[in-house]
Amino acid sequence: MQGVKLVRIDFRLIHGQVITKWSNKIAATRIVVVNDELAEDEFMADIYVMAAPPGITVDVISLDTFQENARSGEYENGNILILFRGIQDARAAVERGIKFEQIQVGGLGSGDGRTSVVKGISIDQKDAKDLSFIENTGAKVTFQVTPEEKKLSLENAIKKVRG
Repeated sequence: MQGVKLVRIDFRLIHGQVITKWSNKIAATRIVVVNDELAEDEFMADIYVMAAPPGITVDVISLDTFQENARSGEYENGNILILFRGIQDARAAVERGIKFEQIQVGGLGSGDGRTSVVKGISIDQKDAKDLSFIENTGAKVTFQVTPEEKKLSLENAIKKVRG
């Protein structure tokens, strides 16, 4: 998947920071949103397609389609940003044999049992376990909301969750 320049987990998916900062940083020409629920919801998928600036193609696809596309070499060329809505989607892709070099966690909401590890990113014990699973497949997992901020390693994020 040589064309994939950034793999990001962000529950907000396509929003100001992704479009203006991350897509510019990697010169993205294509954004691939991977989420089964959104792939089935044509209305919501269209909203994400319309949220992209001119010149950037947006695909909203299921995990099955993502797996098929990855295996067929569809992501070998270009400047592609892969977006997962949540950690579970990213883990499911990895469980299906998709290999990533890096995965960036960029936005996960707060709530009961969740600990803020970086402003705008909160995780719980299950998230830490799932991200460790992903990292154990060879993908470097980092936390970073914007390019200007310092990256936080998964190891250091887990230390914050454990207290």
